[in-house]
Amino acid sequence: MNKWVENATSPVQFYCTEDKPNIFLIGDSIRQGYCETVKNRLDDVANVFYFKDNCRSTQYVIFSLKKWASMFNDPSLVDIVHFNCGHWDIAHFSGHELSLTTESEYERNLQIVIDLIKKFFPRAKLIFATSSPMNPNKRVDTNPRTTEEIDRYNEVALKVMEKNNISINNVNGFMRSWGSECFADSCHLTKEAFAVLGEYVAEQLKNYI
Repeated sequence: MNKWVENATSPVQFYCTEDKPNIFLIGDSIRQGYCETVKNRLDDVANVFYFKDNCRSTQYVIFSLKKWASMFNDPSLVDIVHFNCGHWDIAHFSGHELSLTTESEYERNLQIVIDLIKKFFPRAKLIFATSSPMNPNKRVDTNPRTTEEIDRYNEVALKVMEKNNISINNVNGFMRSWGSECFADSCHLTKEAFAVLGEYVAEQLKNYI
């Protein structure tokens, strides 16, 4: 159940209830593609919340977490935060030779993300989703990145998650063998493939409910 309440100090967009677990999904456009399926599949057993907006990079998540927490009626009621940041961090925007975020910066930023999620959602179980692979047969021209780079950044993320005892949803592993027919472009999936990914994420989340 979502409610929108205009309030002078804190507009509540997400209304947690006590009768079902409350799940908050954070992520980029890949999350945008599967979140509705996750919500629909878990509707009977959990409240699933997410922003229609793209949650972008680790920097953007760090910048936004306090604001996002203020949009819940009670962030202390959130039971699970399922999160990912990766594609934006790895991307070479406008074809620049450097990624937006270096691997060492990515490691540092993920630690800050974890610390802030724990601060603003104190009872939540954290689950990190690995970044998805690229279309094996289509090159990215505008903001390029490769599956090999994604693998390196995922390795960095896994080390941070292990250090912090954070559970992993291996989205990359689930999609690893998917061919170009599953992709709408170099990075994003077709509607049908996003639905399959959403079913997978929902099943993974059921293990923590």
